[in-house]
Amino acid sequence: MSSARFPARFARDVGLAVRELDPQVGKSLRGALEQAEADPWSWPQADRYDLDDAVRVITVDRAIVHYAVLPEPPHLWVFAIALI
Repeated sequence: MSSARFPARFARDVGLAVRELDPQVGKSLRGALEQAEADPWSWPQADRYDLDDAVRVITVDRAIVHYAVLPEPPHLWVFAIALI
């Protein structure tokens, strides 16, 4: 495993939604995103039938987040959030 970090970058709408989360949900999501930044492949593929394994999904209490692992420059593009 590489020691490179993949800082998370958020789509505007996702960033706005994250700011409005319940504090406990936000804390869980921050922890999950920190894990993804350190090891982007630690979360499962968004769709097991998807041909692009760079798209991953994080599920926490009351939120599902999709991100893509982008190599240049290395970062995570957090492009979708669903509140459940």
